[in-house]
Amino acid sequence: MDFALHSSLITVVTTSLVVALNVVFHYEVIQWLNRWHVGRHRRFGHNHRVRPIVLFTMFVLLLAHVVEIWLFGFAFWWLLDLEGYGVIQGYGELSLLDCVYFSVANYTTAGWGDLVAVGDIRFLAGTEALVGFMMITWSASFSYLVMNRAWGSDKA
Repeated sequence: MDFALHSSLITVVTTSLVVALNVVFHYEVIQWLNRWHVGRHRRFGHNHRVRPIVLFTMFVLLLAHVVEIWLFGFAFWWLLDLEGYGVIQGYGELSLLDCVYFSVANYTTAGWGDLVAVGDIRFLAGTEALVGFMMITWSASFSYLVMNRAWGSDKA
């Protein structure tokens, strides 16, 4: 197997693994939050006035996204450490935090443009943008359901 095919295959496998870890992790976080919400709802009822539920949900989801960004950041860092898998142009030698910064730009689809992936590593960058968009919208949808559950019957 020639090196170009080998590096592409390693990049695709790494990307698939990181995507799977992210999706399963996000699913588990949302499942845990949902069970926690249902338990609180049963204990305190719908009209319970203390509503830290929404705030807690937002912080947990934010933490989940940070973990997911770091997983992608580690994948970039690992692939960049291997010779011939691509580069991220814009700085000289990239540190782990630079890779996490690049990951934030991809995950949030902000794409600031100061760093640009070149080579096989572009596959990871492009896939992260899709996954990040999906995870953020999944969190937004879940947050909406939580807010509706928590504040839905509070009519003035």
